[in-house]
Amino acid sequence: MADFFKEFSDQYGYDGKIDQIREKEYPQLKDAIYLDHAGTTTYAQSTLNSFHSDLSKTLYGNPHSKSPSSQLSTDRVNNVRARILKHFDANPDHYTVIFTANATSAIKLVGETFPWEKGATSFRYLREAHTSLLGLRSYAAESEVREIKPMTEDEIELDLQARDKHSLHHQNPHFHNDIPQIEFEGQTDGVPIINSGVTYNLFAYPAQCNFSGMRFPLDWTQKMKRILNTQNQKVLVLLDAAAYTTTSPLSLAETENSPDFVVVSFYKLFGYPTGLGALILKRELSPILKKRYFGGGTVTAVFWNMNWQYFHEELWGRYEDGTINFLDIIALDHAFNASDSLYKDFTHIRSHVTSLNQYLHRSMVQLRHWNSAPLCVINSDRDFSDSCQQGPIINFNLKRADGSWIGYNEVETLASANGIHVRTGGHCNPGSVARWMQVTPDDIENKSCHDDRDIVNGKPVGALRVSLGAMSTIDEIFVWIDFLKTLFVESEPPIAKFKGFNDIAHDFYDKFLGSSISNGTREKSQLELEIITLFPIKSCHGYVVHDSVSWPLTSQGLLYDREWMIVNSENGQALSQKKYPRMALIRPKVLIDEGVLQIKASGQAPLRIALEDYPENISSTSICSSSRVFGESIDALYYTNSKINEWFSNFLGLSCILARQPKQNQENPENMNIRRRFIKPHLKASATAPLSLSNESPFLLISKSSVNDVNEKIRESGKKEIETDCFRGNFVVRGAFRFEEDEWSVIRIGGQAFKIIGPCRRCYMVTVNQTTGEKTSEPYATLRKHRNFNVNGFFCLPDSYECSAKMEITK
Repeated sequence: MADFFKEFSDQYGYDGKIDQIREKEYPQLKDAIYLDHAGTTTYAQSTLNSFHSDLSKTLYGNPHSKSPSSQLSTDRVNNVRARILKHFDANPDHYTVIFTANATSAIKLVGETFPWEKGATSFRYLREAHTSLLGLRSYAAESEVREIKPMTEDEIELDLQARDKHSLHHQNPHFHNDIPQIEFEGQTDGVPIINSGVTYNLFAYPAQCNFSGMRFPLDWTQKMKRILNTQNQKVLVLLDAAAYTTTSPLSLAETENSPDFVVVSFYKLFGYPTGLGALILKRELSPILKKRYFGGGTVTAVFWNMNWQYFHEELWGRYEDGTINFLDIIALDHAFNASDSLYKDFTHIRSHVTSLNQYLHRSMVQLRHWNSAPLCVINSDRDFSDSCQQGPIINFNLKRADGSWIGYNEVETLASANGIHVRTGGHCNPGSVARWMQVTPDDIENKSCHDDRDIVNGKPVGALRVSLGAMSTIDEIFVWIDFLKTLFVESEPPIAKFKGFNDIAHDFYDKFLGSSISNGTREKSQLELEIITLFPIKSCHGYVVHDSVSWPLTSQGLLYDREWMIVNSENGQALSQKKYPRMALIRPKVLIDEGVLQIKASGQAPLRIALEDYPENISSTSICSSSRVFGESIDALYYTNSKINEWFSNFLGLSCILARQPKQNQENPENMNIRRRFIKPHLKASATAPLSLSNESPFLLISKSSVNDVNEKIRESGKKEIETDCFRGNFVVRGAFRFEEDEWSVIRIGGQAFKIIGPCRRCYMVTVNQTTGEKTSEPYATLRKHRNFNVNGFFCLPDSYECSAKMEITK
């Protein structure tokens, strides 16, 4: 820490006040390492207190009225407009503020009102643009413009240089940047009909890339207008300032050389209020913008049965359809007050975060494996000491010592388990993903934003992002670096993993549980099936089959295994322990002799449902889409009995419905059109092998010896051991060497052979204690450190798909 303060004491900490600011103003950060300020920064306590006090003492009415309370709201809103312009050094005679729901809505408003011209307008945008800017392509394409062209930074610079040289030989002494005088053909609705003879082109780019933090030249506007504008062609510039303005000041003082449209998002600046953005717009554009829809106070006169209306003269009044979010706008005034009081101005924030980002970048780059291979691959080519080039974001991927990629989902899972908040994925920036990951359209053809595939065709399809804010501290940086060192830096060569029969050259062998196996490399081992567990309700507690009971098999798993699920009644998504760990406390038990599914939970009366009771209400539901596993829609039967659904809703604290998978009865014509599930294609199994409501495979095999080895490592670290049930295996075997199962190809339980069809990819659910419903970092952290490949257990499948309820598994 001393080296940091020696180098950055003049930049960091607001003259030594940062710790006091954190303790007093941000109690919500007390137990968190928050590194996602680019997603949203967090709010100051004084903002909430002053806003609450304001609302408690003052009556604010709808601004669209002349009552005292309404006029008070109008005055406050107008004062905030003026404050925003002052914050950006924008002359109120030249700029105005139009409030929107967010920055995306502000960009959409530009697209709706821009004077696109068929066959003439050019729309260009930077490759590193957020999807919200890319969405403008739809308006351009709909208008059949002359050109829609994405460009790289180098292409833009080269194009400007080439055109600048050309323009030097064809200078017009009468050239100016102003919007030309308009000849009005009519003004029946309060908006002029234009006959200017000028084609308007649009260039859109971010001041800071939300993916990488790279910053782009703010003087592009001045260059484009000077080089590209003619009497018949005008370039208008849209600047996405949402990411840039979170930690840096932006000045629009030089109106002529400043962007025509600037979009901002206020929760990114202050954390609160959310749901509020703005379009900062040059007033001179008023004559050329097209007003299409109107509503609320945007019209000052309108007649109900004639196509006639007169729009508000003020630009903000013309384009703020409906009642604005006036209370959040008033809250924004309090957020400005808190920020000014805590940080004075954004130049101090910029200095603070730049010092942290520079140190963080340097520390991450220095992380090396035992063979000097770097851990971190940074997705930016900027100088991190220069805030003009790089914002307070580090986007990166991790590599193992052997050069293979570590999936970003695994890193995020471990970070979450350790109370560290980061962001992963494509960050709504496909151009950056294509640039840094070399991703092609073929790579992402079958990928969705919220699935769990983070490496496709041997390369990552997204990245991790850590981002800093005004209240970030050096302590958080140290925790993050220590996290990477502890769990991902390989300090010594890996020990060769156990080979069951490593002196015998063959790839396939049978493992007979309950039989003795001998070879020349180890002693005989006696293997036994210790536990059979089924999970009647998906993601709830497992039901362990009694030693004296045999359990039937079906073509899609153990009878009644994952046949029911709990569905969110609002969105139809299946609930998961990953998001609702309390589900582990719901204990279903199949009483076959009684024909009943019995469900118990603390504080709830036991619930009994007849096994033969199939609901008649069939609906479409999403399997695991909310938990980022395998987002897919299937048909399920919904229980309509209010007693059943209220039981689950009361216990989980949200409105939910119990659902059941329909019968697998091909002879029934009603079942022929029901969407079924099949084993996932990455596993070594037939594509037509049926699947119940489990995520990937009908059976999961766990070795008790391997669990014991993991617990030994956990004990060495001074942490509490885990129970075998956290892995949620259907079969638990004992008697094998640790991780011997890595080499198994076939097992035989009783008379039934099972093929090993692939590993169970590690997921965060193993960190949920199945007895208490609490989340911890184990065993995930230990597995990551000592089991370098991403495996929790192994999926298996009956060697023959002719299984029926007559076949049984016996311990």
